[in-house]
Amino acid sequence: MVNARAARKLLLPLLPLSTTIPTDYQPIACGFYDELEAIATRKKQGYLHYFNDLRQLCQGTTTIKTFVARDHAEYAVLASGEEIRLDHIIRLDNTPAAGFAGYPDFRCGC
Repeated sequence: MVNARAARKLLLPLLPLSTTIPTDYQPIACGFYDELEAIATRKKQGYLHYFNDLRQLCQGTTTIKTFVARDHAEYAVLASGEEIRLDHIIRLDNTPAAGFAGYPDFRCGC
């Protein structure tokens, strides 16, 4: 079993630097946006893998409350109040975001 700290150490060196975390906002695929929007509309919890602003790999079950656009980027606002840039989301449940399909799923199977 791999914890989040070990996952960060394992994950980033395995992938080319150009595919890690974009610095300029990259619009996400329409199909993936539809998945995010559907889970938000139904107020359903989902398991999210994403990079936070400190470039740390984060994961957990959460609810997306809404979406906001600011400074030429789009963000998902979580129930906790945390805002995640949409192009930093790696996976929602079993659906990988475009550009992150090769990332492993570090979810605990417990």
